[in-house]
Formats: sequence, structure tokens, C-alpha cells
Amino acid sequence: MKKILLFAAAATMMVACVKTEKLNNDFVNNEAPRVIGFNTFSDKATRANAETLDAYHGTFAVWSTKKSNNDQNAAPQVVFNGNDPADIITFDATRNAPNNWTYSPFRYWDKQATYSFEAVAPNADIITYSSPADVANTAGNYVTANAAGYTLVGQNLQATPDTVEIKKGFVGGNGDTDLMTASKVTRNGANAIEDVNLEFKHILAKLNIAIAKDPAFDNVKVMIDTVYVLGLDDNGTYTEGTSAQISGWTSAKSANAADYKLAYTNASGVELLNGTGDGENYKAGKFLYFIESLVMPQSIEDKVEKLNIKYRIKSGNVEQSYDYVLNLIDGETKVFENFQDRNNYTIFLTVRPNVISFAATTSAWTDKSASSNIVPPVQNN
Repeated sequence: MKKILLFAAAATMMVACVKTEKLNNDFVNNEAPRVIGFNTFSDKATRANAETLDAYHGTFAVWSTKKSNNDQNAAPQVVFNGNDPADIITFDATRNAPNNWTYSPFRYWDKQATYSFEAVAPNADIITYSSPADVANTAGNYVTANAAGYTLVGQNLQATPDTVEIKKGFVGGNGDTDLMTASKVTRNGANAIEDVNLEFKHILAKLNIAIAKDPAFDNVKVMIDTVYVLGLDDNGTYTEGTSAQISGWTSAKSANAADYKLAYTNASGVELLNGTGDGENYKAGKFLYFIESLVMPQSIEDKVEKLNIKYRIKSGNVEQSYDYVLNLIDGETKVFENFQDRNNYTIFLTVRPNVISFAATTSAWTDKSASSNIVPPVQNN
């Protein structure tokens, strides 16, 4: 069954001011041809916190066509074709001209034409642009290159649990791909600015599971053996929309969905951290991240998508095992109602005696998190 995700979100819009200048009327211009260069950043809640694209990907595909300013009936001309591997733009930290994003052969600005640019990262293998012959065409859109859509494999960046999110490493190949699309850029070739500034956004969701123990358990060992997230849709087809209320993804379960899960496992277990310091200087043990995975945007169903944690508590020579399950929706109790494009979700869980509680959050990567307490059940002697 396919699910179309609808969501309401407050979108922070970032608008770049573009200055356009009239073409010179000079018949003679000895200025050297200007190379078309690219600069990139990925979206954040504020421009000040923006990261450059190379933090996530070292390549992107760009489509561009130009239209004559003198002959409105002239057909557009292709400048870059993102479907052609030869037109991939590549980050090279050693290059200075036109900047670190390089390609070959260079293209040069036509001062008497208007350009349109669209781009996806890391390439056009999964997401492509539907109107490469006329990028200015308003009917053009980002879509999945394969009619069967894109299927996630469940890559987990936290193969060795850490106290911080890794965030970067979904580059495809044998793992999942952090798919990113750029907002359209339209430029007059006479503009003095040489670089095309592309703003990329993540179009999948990301889920993190982080676990800590309550200070009351500092005198015992809490060992995490497995952490699974089960029941998620792993496949989706994409058509980018213009509304912040409607996801571009239509999710479904693939033929391999029965085996799909986000997973951490360690046969020996990983011990949760004790607190440090004494008295007023005491700090509770830090959360360890066990799951950091991309997620297909989708709605969540009652008692379908769930978190399962198997852990042990060791006190002296006594060891007891526990099996904890948290449904993301369980009747009126809701951790998250959906996973939506561009959002980064984190569930913080605390192993604590006697009481079970949880909370959640999400962030452009918009962070969302939830917290929950894992309470061992009473043991019958």
C-alpha cells in the first residue's frame, strides 16, 4: 500500500537578492570571456548556519539552458546536461579558478542571453530534472529517474556508537544516498557576478536513536545489545512540489521490506556511560547514538513502525536481560506522526528505574527529537 504524506510545517524561506544589469550598448568590448563558476551551500534554519555542499557531497549534476535576449523565438541552447557524466561538477580543494567546484571544458557567459540552472547532488542517477532541453520551462521538475522509485537499504552511520551525530557519509554506492536538490537560479549573462550560487536542500528524512542511563544506574552496568527500528516503508517515488504542506514523496514497501530495518547490533554489548564529577560538578552520562539513518518520508501508522531495544543490566554477579518496544504511534500516544522531507528526527531514551517516559524533537535538516525513559520490568524471583 502506498502512502502519500501530507504535513504542515513552518518553512523558513531564504531568498537571495540577485542584481540584474542592463546590457551595455557598446559595440566593442575587449573584456575577456568570463567562466561560469559555481558556489554551493546547504539549507539551514538561518543563512548564518548554512554549510557548503562539500560537507555532504563532492559532486553535483547541473542542468542549464540559455535563451537569447535578442530573439525571443530562438530555441533554448543547452549549456550543461546533468544527465551526462561529463557534465558533473566536482569539488577540488586545490583548485582556485573559477573556484573549488570545477568541470571541463569550461563554459562562458553569453552577455546577451538569460540562463536557467537546476541541480541535484550527488548526481542524476536517482533524482533527475524532467526538462533538460529547456530549464526555464516552468513545467520542469525534479523526479525519480527510475519509475520504480528509490529504495533505501538501511545504512547506519553509528556502527560504533558515539556521543555525537556523524551526519555525513550517505554517499551511495553500497549504502544510502543523502539526496539533495537545488532551487532554480535564473541569471542574465551580463550580470557582473560570475558564480552561480546554488542552495541545496535534503529531500529525505533522517532518524537518530540515542540512549543514556539515569544517574541511579551509575553503580551498575547497562549493556545495549541490539537496537532496531522496524516497520518503515523503504521505497518512494518523488516529484518535487511547490507547497511546504505536501511531501514530494509517495512511500511504499518494496519487495524486500520484510527484511528492512534500521539496525545496530553488538554480540558483546556496548556499556552506557556513567556520570562524571561529584556534587554540584556532577554531570549525567552522555547519550550514545546507536542509530543514524536516512528515512523515506512517510506517515506513521498505529502500532506498525516501532523501536525495539534489547539490553542487559549487570549488578555484581547478577545479570538480567530486557526487551523494550516503543511504538511510534500507540493509540493516543504519539512519538512522531510522520517523517517528512528535510527533517532530522532524534529519539532520546534513558534507562531509568520504575518510570517510563518519552519525548521527541526534529531540525533545515530541521531537527526533531523525542525523549523516553526505559524502565526495566519487575523481575519475579
